[in-house]
Amino acid sequence: MAPIDRELAKKIKKRLGVGKSRFYQLLQDKVSQTHLERRLAAIVLASESGISIQKHASSEDLATIRGTNKPVPPPAPPAQSTALKKVIKIDDPLNIDLDTVSNKHLREILRRDISELNAARSQGYEKTPKTCMVLSGAIAEAMLLSALKRRKTAALKAGSTLPSKPPTDLDKWDLFEMVQVAICLSPPLLPADAETGADQLRRWRNLVHPGRELKDSKSKRIKPSAARARNAVAFLQFVADELQQ
Repeated sequence: MAPIDRELAKKIKKRLGVGKSRFYQLLQDKVSQTHLERRLAAIVLASESGISIQKHASSEDLATIRGTNKPVPPPAPPAQSTALKKVIKIDDPLNIDLDTVSNKHLREILRRDISELNAARSQGYEKTPKTCMVLSGAIAEAMLLSALKRRKTAALKAGSTLPSKPPTDLDKWDLFEMVQVAICLSPPLLPADAETGADQLRRWRNLVHPGRELKDSKSKRIKPSAARARNAVAFLQFVADELQQ
């Protein structure tokens, strides 16, 4: 999958007055609407925002975009057995590089979870919101764990400065602790605006517990939904892009 034009992404964020996290949410919405890959969806988003795309889009890009200027129905959902055996081909699969994950077992866990998340997405967020929300949180947590272990000494030192000190065993850290440390490392693994999205993702991932879902859906109106699922996947891609820089 071709990368997003960084200059174009910068123009979009400036024109719309949004940060990285919100930009990726808007981009994911455009991908879902047009069924274009992320690079082409960014061109559409720029054009709709009044940004000149002349230097950012080739004639082939424009031809592809014109051919998909109306939303099309998602592909028919695959059989469950097929979904669990291989990655289902969808219009915009998650673009996550696992080469930097040194732990073989953790890498296999990530491959499995990414495959299952893509399979769920292929069926539509309306049908699989909880699966997408929970798996997005699990994948983001596993990726951050791998990145922090590569800088374990610095991570533990940074963790000791937090108001609520996490355990000395990184495997016992929760997602929010990982994000806080990833932000305050020097150089940081994540930008400062990742904290809010990470807290949302943590809350959504916790819906895996039935008791938590019952409690939060009643008292906090937090429950699985297609909109939350899209945002969870968008934030996961945002974390993956930042960790790959």
